[in-house]
Amino acid sequence: MKIFALTGGIATGKSTAGKLMQRLLPTMVYFDCDASVQGLLMKGEVLEEISEALGQSVILPGGSLDRAGLRAMVFENEKQRSRLEAVLHPKVRKECLEKREISSRSGSTTLFVADVPLLFESGFDFDQELNLVVATSEATQRTRLKARSHFDDRMISSILKAQLPIMEKLARGDVVFWNEGCPAVLERQLARFLKTLSIP
Repeated sequence: MKIFALTGGIATGKSTAGKLMQRLLPTMVYFDCDASVQGLLMKGEVLEEISEALGQSVILPGGSLDRAGLRAMVFENEKQRSRLEAVLHPKVRKECLEKREISSRSGSTTLFVADVPLLFESGFDFDQELNLVVATSEATQRTRLKARSHFDDRMISSILKAQLPIMEKLARGDVVFWNEGCPAVLERQLARFLKTLSIP
């Protein structure tokens, strides 16, 4: 079983690439760190840890997470962001390693890919052989974030500042997929890459 990491900047198309790879190669197992985080944020014990680390203000009166308030807090305050990451990152890594281990024992998995947005920033290592990067220009990231999430320029700048510049991620990647065009263009790049792996 081959083991790869998939990363990039926000709104560069990492998740789209992961899903396309899974469709092109049905024997691949895909672990999505963002989905893992969303699952963790539904757990009461995790919310309790977050409120202890960041303060009760991030929890709404009904007991659920104030996602907009949390986003504003952590992207405008590096210390608070580090506290949140200290709660979530070890849990996400544990889930990733568990899924990798289960996949390796299945006998039918030929490729394990973990989509790790902060791969280089957090030093997230799970014995991957290659780091795959999905990249676009920063202008495209900004355009997509406005259209997709309706963030204002200040929030977008705060989010981008919390990540390594996309060109630096591109330089660190072993394989880069440029995603400025339509999904079909990205899919062709991914198909060519998967073909080079000679996976049955």
